[in-house]
Amino acid sequence: MTERHPVRLPVCDTDTAPADLLADVEGWVTSAPLRDLVHRFGGRLPAGTLDDVLTYLLDFSAVHWDFRGGRERADARRAVFDAETDAAILDAVHRLGLRGPTSPRLDRYDHVLVLGGLIRACLARTWYAAELLRTGITAPEVTAVGGFRVMAETERRLADALDAPGCHYETDCLVAGLRQAFGADTGSDVRAGGDPAEDPNRAWSVVTFRPPGAPVLRAVAAPSSEPELRRAHTGDSIRYWADDVVGLPRGAAVLVVTSPTFVPFQHCDAIRHIGLPYGCRVETVGLRTESLPPRLRVEPPDPDRYLQEVRSTIWSMRRLATAAATSTTAS
Repeated sequence: MTERHPVRLPVCDTDTAPADLLADVEGWVTSAPLRDLVHRFGGRLPAGTLDDVLTYLLDFSAVHWDFRGGRERADARRAVFDAETDAAILDAVHRLGLRGPTSPRLDRYDHVLVLGGLIRACLARTWYAAELLRTGITAPEVTAVGGFRVMAETERRLADALDAPGCHYETDCLVAGLRQAFGADTGSDVRAGGDPAEDPNRAWSVVTFRPPGAPVLRAVAAPSSEPELRRAHTGDSIRYWADDVVGLPRGAAVLVVTSPTFVPFQHCDAIRHIGLPYGCRVETVGLRTESLPPRLRVEPPDPDRYLQEVRSTIWSMRRLATAAATSTTAS
C-alpha cells in the first residue's frame, strides 16, 4: 500500500551535512508518489544509484512532462488528461510538496527572500511576505529578487488593472509589490548598472527602502550568469543577492517566499546557492491564497502545469545532488 503522508523535501539547517542532503534528494526521487506518477505514464524507476534514478527521471520527464520546450511558462503547450489521471496527478503533487501552503518553522529570520515572476506573482508574494511579518514573523530585512525580464503587453495591462502601472520589467513589478504590501512609497535609494533596454541580461539594479519602524526593503534585479544565452533565472538572482548585495553571513536564517507550485524546485535552488556555500538555514514557504486580497488570488494550476514543475524539481534535485556530492568530496 502506498504511503499517503507528504514526502520530505531536503532540510537545510546550519548543521546539515552534504550527505544529509543527498539522502533527502534520494528519498524524494524514489518516493512512492513519484514512482506512482511515473508508472501512471508508462514508466518504471530503475533500481540503481541516485545518479541512475535522476538520469532516468530527466529522460522520462522530457518525453512525458515537458510542455515548455525551452519556452517561458506562459507559452507552454497544453495537455489534457482523463479524470482518473488528473486525480492521480493532483494526489501525487500534493504529497510531493507542490500543492498546498506551507508554514515557517521559526519566529525570527535574518532575511526574508521573495522570489519574482510575472506581475500577479510579484504582487502576491510580496503581499504574503508582509502578511507573515504582520502575523508574528520578524526579520530585519525583506528582499524581492528577480531580473530585467521584459513583461509582455498582456502583463503590462494586468499591472495597470492591479494598480501597478509602469511595470515594464520584472523588477518594476517587485518594486510595485513592496510599495503595495509594505507601504514603501518614498525614500528609495537606487543603484544600477548596464542598460536594460539594450542588454537586459547584463543589467542590474538594487532599489532600497528604509521605512521607519519597519524592515529594510529591497528589490534586486540580478544579471544573468550566462548573458549570451538567457535572462537571469532564480539561481542567478539568489546568488547575486547573497554575494553582491547583502554579503550573506554564514549561519544566517533565510525564509524564501514563493508560490506553492514552485516550492520544491526553488527550495532546492536556494539550498544549492546559499545553504551549501554559506552554511545557512534555508526554509521555503508557499503563499496561502486565502490570505491575499481577492484581486491577487488565482486558481490552482491545471494538472499539466503541475507535471511541468515536477520536471523542474527533478532538474533542481539533480543540480543539488551534484553540488552536495562535490561538497562532500571537497571536504
